[in-house]
Amino acid sequence: MNTAAQNNPLSNQPDLNEILVSWTSPAYPFKKRNRIFYQTIAALTLLLVVIVFFLHEFLLIGVILSIAFVVYVISTIPPLETEHRITPLGFDNAGRMFRWIELHSFWFENKWEERVLVIQTRLPFPAQLRAVLREVDEKKLKEIIGKYLLFQEKPPKSLVDNFSEWLSKKIPFESES
Repeated sequence: MNTAAQNNPLSNQPDLNEILVSWTSPAYPFKKRNRIFYQTIAALTLLLVVIVFFLHEFLLIGVILSIAFVVYVISTIPPLETEHRITPLGFDNAGRMFRWIELHSFWFENKWEERVLVIQTRLPFPAQLRAVLREVDEKKLKEIIGKYLLFQEKPPKSLVDNFSEWLSKKIPFESES
């Protein structure tokens, strides 16, 4: 018996709209900052503004103040909840679909006592996608994403990563308590 479903060549194709895993989490890891952090940022900003003022680079003062304001806002306002979905077509991060061909590898990190899924892209921007994992099973994600992308135990550190790590050791922005 030949039915229409058996004759249809698309009947053997996977459903590309199927959601393999879905979860909601904050857009980025968030840590409540203490007063020492804000005082350190304010002192560094003031120091840079004074130095740049004597160099008569007034436009650069505006840039420094803008960066300080962005740091203040990002560290005081908690992130919005976003939805992440993994489908056979790709990774949907907060409403933007990244196809598997655009992605390269993935790994897991700890950031401020939160587990984070990091996906390296082949795109110039964004170079990485990050999704906070709250109640999601890491083994299940590793199994599903591992079908499409390369899993890395320890990601390669870039020059910027090494510099920021060195700088954070030399200039602590907040106390350990």
